[in-house]
Amino acid sequence: MRYPQVLVYENDTLLTAMLEEKADAGKWSLRHPRDLAECLALLRRGGPSVLVVRVGRNLEFELSLVERVSGLFPDVGTVVVGEAAHAPLAGPAWDLGAAYVLMLPQPGEMLAEVVAGLLAKGSGVRSQESENQGPGKGSHPPPGPPPQPPP
Repeated sequence: MRYPQVLVYENDTLLTAMLEEKADAGKWSLRHPRDLAECLALLRRGGPSVLVVRVGRNLEFELSLVERVSGLFPDVGTVVVGEAAHAPLAGPAWDLGAAYVLMLPQPGEMLAEVVAGLLAKGSGVRSQESENQGPGKGSHPPPGPPPQPPP
């Protein structure tokens, strides 16, 4: 079994800091590819993976990276992170295959939980958070008979 890996494109220290504690606890391999070839080589190794891309430095490349990874590795969760000024990019990021788009003012603390959920989904293992969500909020339907239409 491979340990889950999280790729933070171009060693963004803020994003890395947001993920380090959860990565240590979850035994995730936290990697920082610096170019497309290195990123694709790491993803070819297989196992549960998430790519985190911060948009804003080179929009054309960053969005093409999201599209390329989503097309080549459909099981890899791709998270796009940006500032409030990049909010108009949320729609195109979704269209290009992002599994989640985190734009400020959403709290940055959400990033680690989003990544954990995507890794759990990629490994086929339900996360502890989904176990604690309660009836109807996790991956299983609520217990009991299905709702009946009104008479």
